[in-house]
Amino acid sequence: MGLLVLVRHGQSEWNALKVFSGQANPELSAKGIEEARNAGRTLNSQAIQFDLAYSSGLRRARKTLDLILEEAEQSHLHVIEDKLFNERAYGDLTGLPIESAVQEHGVEQVHQWRHSLHAVPPGGESVEMTANRAHGVFKHRVLPQLMNGKNVIISSHRNTIRGLISKICKLNQKETERMHIGTAQPLFFQINSAEDIQQISK
Repeated sequence: MGLLVLVRHGQSEWNALKVFSGQANPELSAKGIEEARNAGRTLNSQAIQFDLAYSSGLRRARKTLDLILEEAEQSHLHVIEDKLFNERAYGDLTGLPIESAVQEHGVEQVHQWRHSLHAVPPGGESVEMTANRAHGVFKHRVLPQLMNGKNVIISSHRNTIRGLISKICKLNQKETERMHIGTAQPLFFQINSAEDIQQISK
């Protein structure tokens, strides 16, 4: 079976400002660029060779993947962009500083919007909704390649990855809501079967 690597993009300019990014398209910060390069160096040191590379359609994820592949000496790999791997839509919160949202809506409500599996921000998506669209493309396009022994890397976003892991590893709601996805930190998954996917250490 193939190896699956999921990686959240490096720190974006809006991450640095603590602003809701959602499906907006900020650039990587200088720190984010270096985080992505470090991730690529880590993968290179482990001699992991990828057969397929996927990115969301947002530039912070694609730039992260390009830098990772460059440092891993695999820039020749064709990258498939798919908007179904985009970050969750934050709706009316997009572009709003988190602190401003807290002042307007309260700490508990903002916490629910950010961490809950089912809470839907005004005009946006829940993590569950995001997970469903990402899992659809994973199940139909990515999983068959993994089952054929291909190694696959996907560069995406905090909530998309959180939701996808929840689906493929069959996590419960509390486990999903507690999950932390660091910027540009590769996560490794072993494919035992279509129904048995486990996170592993590398």
